[in-house]
Amino acid sequence: MINYKENFKNSLTSSTKITPVAPITTIVLMEYMEKTGAKFPEAHTDADNMMELAAAPYNYSGIEGINIPFDMTIESEAIGCKVDLRSDDQRPEVIETPFNNPDDISIPDDFLYNGRMPVLFDAIEKIQEKYQEVPLIVGVVGPFTLLGQLLGIEELLKLVVTDYFEIEEAISIVTDALLDFTSKIDSYSVDAICVCEPSSSSDLLNPDIFKRLVTPELELLSDNIQSGSILHICGDTTPIIPDMLRVGYDAISIENAVNLDYVMNKRAELNSNTKICGNISTNKALLLGSMDDVINESVNALEKGVDILCSSCSVPPHSPEENVHAMITARDEYISK
Repeated sequence: MINYKENFKNSLTSSTKITPVAPITTIVLMEYMEKTGAKFPEAHTDADNMMELAAAPYNYSGIEGINIPFDMTIESEAIGCKVDLRSDDQRPEVIETPFNNPDDISIPDDFLYNGRMPVLFDAIEKIQEKYQEVPLIVGVVGPFTLLGQLLGIEELLKLVVTDYFEIEEAISIVTDALLDFTSKIDSYSVDAICVCEPSSSSDLLNPDIFKRLVTPELELLSDNIQSGSILHICGDTTPIIPDMLRVGYDAISIENAVNLDYVMNKRAELNSNTKICGNISTNKALLLGSMDDVINESVNALEKGVDILCSSCSVPPHSPEENVHAMITARDEYISK
């Protein structure tokens, strides 16, 4: 019997004989909603519903961990943005911000008590009480992505070029808020904090600007996090893999657009101890593929040396449950050889 918590922690800090299959990003399926009765948007605003839906991948598919929250708007909402919670297979999104320019940005003194923050903290406590044997991963929005929510991502990408120093000051303010947030999460002794930075993807942001503007903020966060620390950036992050490996996280999570051989070679070249999570395709394999497709991708990732087997990004809600479980099947078959 695997000790899931110990195995997960070892995968981040040293090594393990059994590669964990963990939800580094969220796995929320329509099938889980039907089985648990916990659905959107209630699962965003009620701690019991959040717990039930978050634990569904563990309870129904054998995934070796629990990940909350399900969206990336909790921080921006607590800072003052208006959020549409949406429903069914749609996730919340920011629809209005109180900030017109970088100089406007300020963080409310009660940031950690605003909006759905109390729901998240309540859910953490409930999960830890009921699922003591299961690793808990809490997702946090990265500083550049959060700043993009506060200003609008298109506006932010323009301002990075035209008003760089104002953006540099604004992202520092945002990072300070996230330092408080991650410290609060750490106080619950969770197993890992995953900093999600989709807007820093090389598909959006110039890699040189990422290195100069974003990596110092990410490093401040990694230095502050006392739990296990994971950095997830969406898309083809090939140009910034060296920077991701240098900013001090226990692990980085990469998408299937990134060549695993390149990542492993770069890690060796840099003499980095950073663990690699990934990188099963969310669309081609988990959503649209067969169980065999998922198994084949999983075995390939295991053969190339991933330290934690997981989806490339959040799993699409309409993915078949059997495809999620197929990652477990692949891992078990792989280690039994």
